[in-house]
Amino acid sequence: MSDRTGSDPGLGTTDALAAAPVSGGAIRSARRGRDRDGRDREHRGPVAKLRRLGIGTSWPAKVSWVFLVAIVLVALAGPLLISADPVRQTSSAMLPFGSPGHLLGTDDLGRDELARLVHGARPLLFVAFASTALAAVIGTGVGLLAGYAGGIVEQVLMRAVDLALAFPSILLVILLVAAAGPGTTSLVVGVGVSLAPGLARLARALAARETARDYIVAARLGGTRTPRVLVQEILPNIAGPMVAQVVMTLSVAAGFAAGLSYLGLGIQPPTPDWGYMVQAGQEFLYSAPRLVVLPATLTLLFVVACNFVGDDLRDALDPKGTV
Repeated sequence: MSDRTGSDPGLGTTDALAAAPVSGGAIRSARRGRDRDGRDREHRGPVAKLRRLGIGTSWPAKVSWVFLVAIVLVALAGPLLISADPVRQTSSAMLPFGSPGHLLGTDDLGRDELARLVHGARPLLFVAFASTALAAVIGTGVGLLAGYAGGIVEQVLMRAVDLALAFPSILLVILLVAAAGPGTTSLVVGVGVSLAPGLARLARALAARETARDYIVAARLGGTRTPRVLVQEILPNIAGPMVAQVVMTLSVAAGFAAGLSYLGLGIQPPTPDWGYMVQAGQEFLYSAPRLVVLPATLTLLFVVACNFVGDDLRDALDPKGTV
């Protein structure tokens, strides 16, 4: 075989290897290589990356992640899929579960309950996310500056934070919203401002710890400007604990938004909102409990899911237990 291959210039090495018999061991080895490559691709997938980060390792965290994603998708795309008008009043009032054309029945004004639940998710999530983002920006900014500057700057800023924390958060929210008047904008500002002090205290503690480290001292001695040190050096190193705390703050913001809507200081009718739906349906608690149970349960599940997701992120991003 080798003599013929060497003497025949038309027969290359590849042809010779193809013509050679393949043993069973070589086939099994090739199969094992393909299986190993497949497992490597699985380990490089997005789910594997989340597992390596420690995200979604427990079943409560997995269920909470799925529920939060589902709620967000319903809030974004649900109104496009539900044809019923959530504010149109009809004569078909108080229809029960499973009524033709009304899967979850109707309320006392004949409005479709499923449409109101789907459309009511968007205002609540908007207020919760927007107020949490506002609280994160204010709290992180104040805490970063106080922890980095120290001295009189820290004393002034943190005394203001302590003064805000002296008031119960719910009373501070009610005071701010009542002063500005009910509505979405005042609700976002009131909830955001009331939640910012808690985040400011955490950001200040984290920033003060990082400011004492050698790389920050070197940056300051090198003449790096303060905004660049805060944004490019300190902020990335405290982002993990802050993100975990911000997600847990989201649950508080959602509870405040629903509670203020229940009191009539939040989202105003006829816009559907889970908090207002509980208030409007409480007089039918015994005759039609679904009008209260459904929106109240969804609000409760959203708050609990945010807490579980926050705990999951804290364990993954802050394994040393800073938060």
